[in-house]
Amino acid sequence: MTPEKQEKLLAPLRAIADAADRAGSGSQADIYAGVRIDAPRETVHVYLTDLSRAAKFIKAASALDRRIDTGKITIVKAGHTRQEMHEVRDRLLAQEKAGKLPYKIHTVAVAADASTLEVAVDKPDVAAKTSAAARRNPDARSLAPATDVPVAFKQGQRISPAARTWADVRWKDGTPFIAGDVLTDGSQYCSAGLPAVRKSDNKPVMVTAAHCFANGLKIYTGSGTTPTFGKFYDGLNGQLGNYVGTVNGVSTNWDAEQLIGTDNNADVSETTGYKPVTGVAYSHNGDFVCQNGAASFFMKQETVCGIKVVNDDITYTLDTGWKVRGVEGTRLPGNPWTVAHGDSGSMVYTSNGSARQARGIVSALASPYQTNAGSYMYWTEATDIFNHFGLKLNPKT
Repeated sequence: MTPEKQEKLLAPLRAIADAADRAGSGSQADIYAGVRIDAPRETVHVYLTDLSRAAKFIKAASALDRRIDTGKITIVKAGHTRQEMHEVRDRLLAQEKAGKLPYKIHTVAVAADASTLEVAVDKPDVAAKTSAAARRNPDARSLAPATDVPVAFKQGQRISPAARTWADVRWKDGTPFIAGDVLTDGSQYCSAGLPAVRKSDNKPVMVTAAHCFANGLKIYTGSGTTPTFGKFYDGLNGQLGNYVGTVNGVSTNWDAEQLIGTDNNADVSETTGYKPVTGVAYSHNGDFVCQNGAASFFMKQETVCGIKVVNDDITYTLDTGWKVRGVEGTRLPGNPWTVAHGDSGSMVYTSNGSARQARGIVSALASPYQTNAGSYMYWTEATDIFNHFGLKLNPKT
């Protein structure tokens, strides 16, 4: 399917999923479990615990966006609300932080239908036995995730930050800076993500991943000889180019940081040019996104699209020890690439005709690896990041 046909198919489904999720996060939270876009069937599955309130839920979603076709909504019975799943997740993470668990949590993912809390750990057998024993023993009940929410433990893997110690434009761009530009402090290399301004005073802010650079550092573009295509990592020369901004404000929960300084623009750099970014939205299960990391570009992968959202509610542990709430996606069979070291901070987005809609920033990757690329990508949501820092998309295009 061509990108144009895919966009035509997905656009109305994305609108439905977004409206349903907004309703489920608001007035209908007591029955809402999640959504999943089913592109082949041209429907959006909405999971609710109380089917008798389905009509009321659909009405609430429609009130948030009158344009949606409610005939494309399929209501499915769910066993638990998303709120209940989050309570169990938060309890588990709090127990780990307090040193009460004999295993390490890599990720905690909420299934789209809220049927299961999927917990990836370093010792799944130990985790399962600990949980089962705690359920049987009232004195150790605090180690049990919950008595009514199904929890499935599985073998986890290390989640690595995706940072790494038009070619010339992306390597040493000038103001206004846009998503996809190379960022460096002379040591680490990442990518520019969300061009924004502060709501309070319209001060330009470029958002990238928090694990990239320490608070207070001045960040620049690359400089000197532009890396050769296919040999990006050999071309990281440590030279500093144009000043982008100073790190001022770091959120470990969203793996995001603000670069406050020179001007930026709401555009995303793609393979041969740039496109305007006109809005932000959440990611939903079953949807497809792109990412425009500088490393992938220089490794001859161009703009990477066809990344399928496999879990829109996952909490993962970075090598830094941070617990990050975000989204998990992976490449489709036959696609050679998802994300690479050096793509951290780059924009995750979807196409909307000639414009683009921001979904978030690249945070991490996981195996199986291909050279410096991971098959699984993790990103944090633009809406959450903007709400946390009090930002909005830079209105200029």
